[in-house]
Amino acid sequence: MSRPGKFAKSSRVKQLRQFKRRKQQQAGNVIAWDRVTDFLLGRYQLTQGRKLPATVAATVQRFFSEWLTTAQAAGPTQLQWSVSELTTATLARIGNQVPWQFYAVLAGQFGSWQRFIHREGPAVPIEPRRQIVALMTPATFNRALAHQLAVNLLTVTAAPITPAQEDQLVHSLLDEDQLNLAAVGALFTPLGFQNTAEKRSDTYQWLNDLQMLTVSDFHH
Repeated sequence: MSRPGKFAKSSRVKQLRQFKRRKQQQAGNVIAWDRVTDFLLGRYQLTQGRKLPATVAATVQRFFSEWLTTAQAAGPTQLQWSVSELTTATLARIGNQVPWQFYAVLAGQFGSWQRFIHREGPAVPIEPRRQIVALMTPATFNRALAHQLAVNLLTVTAAPITPAQEDQLVHSLLDEDQLNLAAVGALFTPLGFQNTAEKRSDTYQWLNDLQMLTVSDFHH
């Protein structure tokens, strides 16, 4: 699989500490557009992330960081953030820079994360305020995950396939409205995942921790 590249820089995680120190100063004030990502990542960590296992929290934080990068790319005058559009675009950009366990974690955490962004997004002290629209149902999100995993698999194997066969592959990765993790694990585990991040970095350790998760870890 491809290199992690610039995905999910560990600096974002470190900036959470800085956010806590700035929180008192920011209270009641309008923040700059380029500080929105740090603000929301900090809010997520303080309200939800610290309640989760470390690897799960780090995974959602890194997805969220990429999601916010996608959202901010539209510029400061874009009033609406479409969860459906931004999530699909973010998953496509992440692609196979992460092991399959990344998508399994998101499958279990997306509901609580979406409730967070639906509540906290419009409350970010920026001008103009953002509207959070086009929320995803669990079934819609799981299908988006299955589609991205199918694309990832086809990218790695470089196998020629028709649109009908791709749809069949997506269907095989779903069990009704749920992501079929047994099928996902069976397809991706033999392919392996090459962790090429800097060995002393937080990203390297996080990717290693993700790869240690097995299908049974997601069925507690």
